Amino acid sequence: MSGQDEASAQHEPAQYEGRPATTRLAVTFRLLLLLRGLLLAMAVVLHGSGGLGRDLGIAIALLGVETAVALGAWRPVLRLLRRMPLLCCLDALLVFAVLVEGGVFGPFFLFTVMTAAIAGVLYAWGPVLLVCAAQIALCFAAMGPASPADRHDPGLLIALPVFYPLAACAGVALRILFDQYAEAEEARRRAEAALAAADERTRLAREMHDSLAKTLQGITLSAAALPVWIRTSPDRAERDARDILSALRVAAREARGLIADLREEAYGLPLPAAVGSVAAGWSRAAAIPVEVAAGGWPGDDIPVAVRYEIVSVLKEALTNVERHARAGRVEIRLLGSADGLELSVRDDGAGFVLPDGERFDLLARDGHYGLVGMAERARRAGGRLRLRSAPGHGTTVTMTVARASWPAADAPESAGHAR
Repeated sequence: MSGQDEASAQHEPAQYEGRPATTRLAVTFRLLLLLRGLLLAMAVVLHGSGGLGRDLGIAIALLGVETAVALGAWRPVLRLLRRMPLLCCLDALLVFAVLVEGGVFGPFFLFTVMTAAIAGVLYAWGPVLLVCAAQIALCFAAMGPASPADRHDPGLLIALPVFYPLAACAGVALRILFDQYAEAEEARRRAEAALAAADERTRLAREMHDSLAKTLQGITLSAAALPVWIRTSPDRAERDARDILSALRVAAREARGLIADLREEAYGLPLPAAVGSVAAGWSRAAAIPVEVAAGGWPGDDIPVAVRYEIVSVLKEALTNVERHARAGRVEIRLLGSADGLELSVRDDGAGFVLPDGERFDLLARDGHYGLVGMAERARRAGGRLRLRSAPGHGTTVTMTVARASWPAADAPESAGHAR
């Protein structure tokens, strides 16, 4: 592999790793092969009025088969070509046979420049110049048997071979454009992830102040009064001691939750994989079976901010199931389409009475702050949260996000995430 190829491989963005069918190089290579086949077919049509002849027909058939095989088995072919630039020179020999039989000044010439274009995409300048030099020499050799009528213009003798280095430069430029676009896309993704991480760190700092710090402050005040109650009211001291123990357990749970949020790796995964990872981890910890299903997925082009909020809503919904539902089973559905996506979490637990109109502020008064936080997250993602529950019939939390309402990927909101 050349130095240019190694440098390209080292800078290959992470989103292309493990997915060769979508690499920039593979896409460009297959695109040029398709264009090569199209130009060959067009040349045959344009030449068809006078008949191909046996030798020309054989040469065209060989090139057609070669192009079809390269398209069908492009992965091994691409690997071989990148390791062995001389294979492009062998292809130039087959092209030379077509030029000799079909004429340099005929419709087949434009088809022949695709070899140089493919070399420009695959190689550094050294092998590219080698392929171009071979094609230029073979082009001049093919001009030898041409009729005097075909060779009366000396300008053509110079202009036609120039097409080979021009096509090679076009191939190099095409690859550079693909590389630049992918680097810009990767930089955008990294910026989105950094903004989302900064947003979440702000939320964690606020929650640490509003929840954990207040819990610890309450424990401190209760502990400070405990010696007085021991002397004056042992029964009150015993109750306060139990309350302190309970508050310490709450503080420990809150601290573990904050630490788990900081270490959560699911936010960087594609959404179906993130949902599966969160569900599997929660199922193991809570010892509650979880069934996960995803369908109709349109792709992984979801803005980081939207994916982040969806995963956070899922985590909060599962936390509520563990704390309040007394459920025996949970079902998670992730449905995607060209119009948007829907996440639903259904449990078979105790359920509760919903306030009229799904007033989440009324739920907050009853201590259901997690539901309020989920509703706020859904709004930040450009969607909405729906609840369906009844005593004894479980609870279903559904988050829907329309594609048209997704927030700008490079400007995620930084509003607080309440729970």
